[in-house]
Amino acid sequence: MSRTETVTVDCNCKVGRVADRYGLPELHEELAERWGEMSLRDLEQYVNERLLGAAMRDAGMELLDGEVENFYDLLVGDDTSEGVRVEARKRLERADVDVEGVKDDFVSHQSVHTHLRDCLDTTYEDQRDDEDRIESAEDTVFALQNRTAAVTDGTLAQLRDADAVALGEFDVFVDVNVTCRECGRNLDVATLLDRGGCECQQ
Repeated sequence: MSRTETVTVDCNCKVGRVADRYGLPELHEELAERWGEMSLRDLEQYVNERLLGAAMRDAGMELLDGEVENFYDLLVGDDTSEGVRVEARKRLERADVDVEGVKDDFVSHQSVHTHLRDCLDTTYEDQRDDEDRIESAEDTVFALQNRTAAVTDGTLAQLRDADAVALGEFDVFVDVNVTCRECGRNLDVATLLDRGGCECQQ
């Protein structure tokens, strides 16, 4: 991967403004370093989680590992029920987090791209070989599996603690399987990537 040097962070785009407002000057360099390793939509989520985390810390909340990511998913995730979303919002508001203000400051992947291209004058060329691509794909899928498990765990725990569901101690497991439409083989994604694809196509 080759990347031009960051030219400036003196900009007035939305990403630049919220980075200043939330006291995250390091965000510019982090975005430039991660572009190419993460998609623009992943970078969008990364920025928004950093904003939410900064707001939670400024409100005096003590953050556990994964708590910011969990709250972000509960606030904006497509799979979150309205009841759980409202409960997450209330918990943050009780801690004096301006939830609506933070959500208004969330950026889009288009805003991230504009910031990288126009404000930071940053570009990248993807020159990874197949092995690097596969390793990156594994990291992405496993991160999503872990995130799904964490969100499910947190959501169920909140429902249990609110006496909405009857549940004792529990564990959450997430597996991703791929079925080849050509031959019908079913493999977990790790095995599929390790084998370099489906045997019927090799």
